[in-house]
Amino acid sequence: MALRQTQGGAAPSFSGRARQAWTIARIELRRAFFAKRALWVYGLALLPSLIFFGHGVEVKIRGERLARRGLTAPALMDSAREGEAVEDVRKRLGKPAEERWSVRSKRVRKGPGNVGTTTHVIEPAVEARFVRLNIIRPTYSGEPVARIYEFEVYGPEGPENLALGRSVTGSIPCSQDQGPEKAVNGSVARGQTDRWCAEDRPLFLQVDLGADRRVARFVVKHASAGGEDEESDTREFNIQVSGEGKTFTTVETSSGAAFVEERTEYRHLVYFDGRREASLLFVDGKLESRGIAPLLNFEEDRTIFAGILQFFYLRLAIFFGCLGMFMYLFRGEMSNRTLHYWFLAPARREVLLAGKYAAGLIAAATIFGGGALLAFAAMIWPHDALEIQAYWNAGGMGHAFWYAAAAALGCVGYGSVFLALGLYVRNPIVPAAVLLAWEGANGVLPHVLQKMSILYYLQSLCPVPPPMDDDAPALVRLLAAPAAPASRPGAILGLLLLTAFVLWIAARAVRRMQISYGSDT
Repeated sequence: MALRQTQGGAAPSFSGRARQAWTIARIELRRAFFAKRALWVYGLALLPSLIFFGHGVEVKIRGERLARRGLTAPALMDSAREGEAVEDVRKRLGKPAEERWSVRSKRVRKGPGNVGTTTHVIEPAVEARFVRLNIIRPTYSGEPVARIYEFEVYGPEGPENLALGRSVTGSIPCSQDQGPEKAVNGSVARGQTDRWCAEDRPLFLQVDLGADRRVARFVVKHASAGGEDEESDTREFNIQVSGEGKTFTTVETSSGAAFVEERTEYRHLVYFDGRREASLLFVDGKLESRGIAPLLNFEEDRTIFAGILQFFYLRLAIFFGCLGMFMYLFRGEMSNRTLHYWFLAPARREVLLAGKYAAGLIAAATIFGGGALLAFAAMIWPHDALEIQAYWNAGGMGHAFWYAAAAALGCVGYGSVFLALGLYVRNPIVPAAVLLAWEGANGVLPHVLQKMSILYYLQSLCPVPPPMDDDAPALVRLLAAPAAPASRPGAILGLLLLTAFVLWIAARAVRRMQISYGSDT
């Protein structure tokens, strides 16, 4: 297509310039839609549609599968009450559409109140001078370090601790202040400096009672008696006695600070009435919790759609899509060394700028505006026809229009910015990161500065506010939504004025541009 100059070399009229710009746009449209470096933009535009379509397909398949396994009357589903036995619920509601069963076990103390202290009685009492504690498996966690806070020996006559303060030997301690003497000092109050700790095998403590004594009871205070974790208590050990310290007889073998396995049974029953799904969780045969909800929740899906459109589509997809499409309308021509052909054409450079911008805008608005409408359609298609009709009657068509309008106007604003940046910089990474940070901080900026953000106007156009948890931090709330949204006419006007200002800057740059492919400027 030729770019014709007016007769006599006179400057073309406004309508003539518009025709020239449209001619350039038509030439550029194919490259704008199908440039290889920008094909990934279609992925960004279609991703929300794929998410909602996949969700709809999954829910429909699940509904059909549950329905094939049998429907339950809604009144029966609602009759389940917490605390009921699983047998009673199954008898009343019938066979569930789904049933899952599992057992979980955890190790707990065998009896309350021992706090890591074990007592071992010998009947009848025996004569011994030397008493030896041999540690076989030092912990329940698998750690190889033995920890004993006290090893006490008692006779049959009374409460006297025969081992208190006696001579004691043992394995090489973990440190000098955790030697075997700490296990017979009668105290556990000073924490880890009041224990015997050893890792070198064989792990043992041996107490010399000073003379042959009748012994009938032993008390061992393990790691948790000194405030450590129960998993560090001694798992397996034995106690031996000897008269001369050379030959020992085992008088007690123990699993230490014993744990038992506590078993909990979980059963999950699912019933379906054709529309709602009842999820019943039974713990040890009793109904602990129930949840009854529609398989498809229209209000929830609408809220999720609003969140995806504002948090992903407007903030990221359109932002990076315009970066890929508009940044290289001029920069790509420089890289390909073809921009001079446009500059030699009989058209003002501002007209060239307008034509390229129009081509990029038509392509981007079509892709992302169409993507927003396609995602909207994918969001509503699985739902009941009556719900959809009620939504249309309540303004659903207007919601669809404003979602598509916000996407298209996002291309208007971001397209102008990245077109201008393409005239000034070679590498888009740094300016794009700065702009993304500016847009993301929009909610915490003063109101005057918010009006210099494209996202501020786009969020003001959206018909449904983005979802926000009640416990979300205040800063997150500010970053997620504009502090004072503009009216829709004000938002459109503000965005167009901001775009016009950016294009004016771009026009000044393109008028001064000199072609030098060696430096790519």
